[in-house]
Amino acid sequence: QKPWRNLLLNREGTDFGSRYPLVETHLKLAYTAVTRCIEQLFFAETSSSIAGDAAVRWLTTTVTKTTTATRNEQGNGDVIATHNNVSDIESMVMPNDEFCIVGIDNAELAGSPDVEPRHAASYLDRAIYCFKKAQNPDLLAKAKSHVLSVQLRWKHLHTKYFAHNELEAIEREVAQLTHSLLRENLLSECLNLLYFITPFLSPYTQEKLEQNVISKIQNAANE
Repeated sequence: QKPWRNLLLNREGTDFGSRYPLVETHLKLAYTAVTRCIEQLFFAETSSSIAGDAAVRWLTTTVTKTTTATRNEQGNGDVIATHNNVSDIESMVMPNDEFCIVGIDNAELAGSPDVEPRHAASYLDRAIYCFKKAQNPDLLAKAKSHVLSVQLRWKHLHTKYFAHNELEAIEREVAQLTHSLLRENLLSECLNLLYFITPFLSPYTQEKLEQNVISKIQNAANE
């Protein structure tokens, strides 16, 4: 246990091989395993140990030489290994970029004009899950804004009338969501939301909303 820890912490000394020949045998086995794997290599720890803790710390904090330049240029880099929860097989199989791709695909499906709000909400829930797994806060914020708008439209899909106090509350919610959607550049969903609320407004408010907001968003969306 301790010899392995000292080896991983660069404290082995010059006579390490002669003092601990069994460790060298284990290193040869590890070398064979590493060089024979094609894409991924998994180490499973069945019980906690000093050597295991040292190995996890070394594998998850050491950056290889080929990625050091990338880290210096971009401010980040890839470590040799990541620490995974073996009960979450999907996260182990799919890397972050694949989660992003799946999330974007679902978000695009949600934005299709032929998709009903309830189905769009389901697509966006899946997208949110993927962006969380990918640890991408920008895409996650965009999907969360999108799904809140879709859920509001779905909730009142068959509503014909709002009482005065209900309409005031809905107007405030729509205004907040519109601001959020515009910030995330979700122009199509922003228009969908405004088209939803327009029939419930007074003729004067409808006219001003069309002139000052909707027409400008339409122009921006068509550019």
